[in-house]
Amino acid sequence: MRMAIVTLSSILSASCSLIETAELHPDARDVRMFDSYEQVEKCAFIKEIVGTEGHWYNYIFITNKDLTLGAVNDLKNEALSLNANSVHVHTNMSFTTSVTILGQAYRCERARI
Repeated sequence: MRMAIVTLSSILSASCSLIETAELHPDARDVRMFDSYEQVEKCAFIKEIVGTEGHWYNYIFITNKDLTLGAVNDLKNEALSLNANSVHVHTNMSFTTSVTILGQAYRCERARI
């Protein structure tokens, strides 16, 4: 019984961190996402990137919408860290326990965005 109480207390104290999703860095708000290559074809390619949200232990506490927004935030933050301002999104992979978005980071002139 004592072990069950200790385990339950540990889970409850960590529960707030279980439902947190990736926060969008304020500067990443300017990163644009496109599903058409034509919108980034004249931009400078930087790197393949991945945005993801959710784990096997917390997905039941997070809505699908929040999982997706967390993955988008993660993708935009990754693009920002590479000094990219645009992302060409390849695939949105929804799993039972998480959302993963695959894309390519680009640096575009602002006039094209």
